Amino acid sequence: GFRFDVKLPDGPSRGYVAEVFGTHFQLPDLGPIGTSANGLAASRDFLVPTAYFEQSCCPGYTVVQKYGGELFTARQDFSPFNVVAWHGNYVPYKVDLNKFCPYNTVLVDHGDPSINTGLTAPTDKPGVALLDFVI
Repeated sequence: GFRFDVKLPDGPSRGYVAEVFGTHFQLPDLGPIGTSANGLAASRDFLVPTAYFEQSCCPGYTVVQKYGGELFTARQDFSPFNVVAWHGNYVPYKVDLNKFCPYNTVLVDHGDPSINTGLTAPTDKPGVALLDFVI
């Protein structure tokens, strides 16, 4: 599984953590609006970290692990980030949601659902998603 460290700035913070099994998140099919529409999620909007590893000792480091729907903790004296093991394009990423503005049509008709979908985790059945992240 993935291990990550969350460092929050001083003051209020908010974010999302979503976990899916059997598939992965990808950019949605943009449907009838096509791929040249401005303002929709694109690969350039997702930021990935530079790979690195830690060799320092970290006495009393606590790792929280989720397994079988339950949380477990373990203490260790080394960093869990002492190895870089990304596989292909499966890397941690973040996106600044302030770059996006929800779109809505309320006078006559409604827009295609893909207009507000930032990421989707599709299933084997066309048009059905396991999870959609909607902006």
